[in-house]
Amino acid sequence: MIALRLYYLTVYIGLGAVLPLLAISMQARGFRASQYAWLVALLPLSRLLAPPLWGAVADKWLGTAKLLRFNTLIAAIAMGLLSQPLDVFNTVLVFAVWAVFSSSLVPLAEAGTYAVLGGHSGRFALVRIFGSIGFALSALTIGVLGVDPAFSTPFLAAAAGYAFASLLTFFMPVVAASPQVALIPTVGRIARRKDVLLLWTASTLYYVAHGTYDVYFGPHVRTIEGMDDAKVSLAWAIGVTAEIILILFVPRLLRQNHSRHLLTCAALVSAARWLVIAYASSVATVWLAQPLHAVTFALWYLVFVHENQNGVPEQVRATVQGFVAASLGLGMITATVVGGYLMDAFGGRVVFTLAALSALAASLLYAWRARMLSPVSGVIGEPQATR
Repeated sequence: MIALRLYYLTVYIGLGAVLPLLAISMQARGFRASQYAWLVALLPLSRLLAPPLWGAVADKWLGTAKLLRFNTLIAAIAMGLLSQPLDVFNTVLVFAVWAVFSSSLVPLAEAGTYAVLGGHSGRFALVRIFGSIGFALSALTIGVLGVDPAFSTPFLAAAAGYAFASLLTFFMPVVAASPQVALIPTVGRIARRKDVLLLWTASTLYYVAHGTYDVYFGPHVRTIEGMDDAKVSLAWAIGVTAEIILILFVPRLLRQNHSRHLLTCAALVSAARWLVIAYASSVATVWLAQPLHAVTFALWYLVFVHENQNGVPEQVRATVQGFVAASLGLGMITATVVGGYLMDAFGGRVVFTLAALSALAASLLYAWRARMLSPVSGVIGEPQATR
């Protein structure tokens, strides 16, 4: 379990170094918003297409640890290449390689963690918290130290984090593949469940909103007087620090069997947060809104993973988590591509206002799902009674 915790830590050190300043780094290399929208869209596009395939490979043939080892190493190499001055074609090519291989890392690690935890799935948050710690440390360090004019520092830090994470997979608990499992029929039965369809559809809408934050928070708040690159990274660090604090309380919340209602609450808080960001006019307002990240990402994401993994058949954990990542990838790609054109045409205020409306729509679907489920938490195992 120590190796799993350190894997989350180091992978998110890599992600925290590059994600907060990704759009800004592309701007520094001459990309317009509508141009880097298509570049950054490669990441959610890969999340839409690749994780189910990677999950099937893990469940059917390699197991999670071996596949994580290879994919994390490729991600490290890609980040190292992106630290160098590349032309547009090679930037897109290397970014695509990173996106395809890195999109599998978190879903595979989550499936492996739930398999190892067995009947103690509520403790997942206490393992996943190390990812949040890694992201916060990385974003804070970049924010304090700053970046070089060529924006190579974040990519080099990401490469180092991924490289160390790849080494850690040699010490992970082995989750064996199940070559005899009928993946397609099993996952198909799960995907046709009405409560699962509502969960995945609502979460796609939710991630249209949160994906807007992931990609366009930096360019939007950068227009506020007094906000520079370092303060953008520090804003991310504030949000992730609040996330870490809240995660400590999530296992208790999950044990109370009210997780389906927490998704509705998180979506409502998310809608409020994006409205505040949309109309923020000072650095202080942005920073004061950032602790809401604890609810809009940490609480929401951990409950979302719990609702998907609690009771899932052991033989298809990675594949199911791949489809979960794909639902979020669909939301992310919508936010990235549409958001880029809206940013160019109307600015960040309109983009984040629409994000708030998308989160509100997600809250309605989450509420509908909560009403139809029985008091028993978890949706992926046996079908549950409806009211």
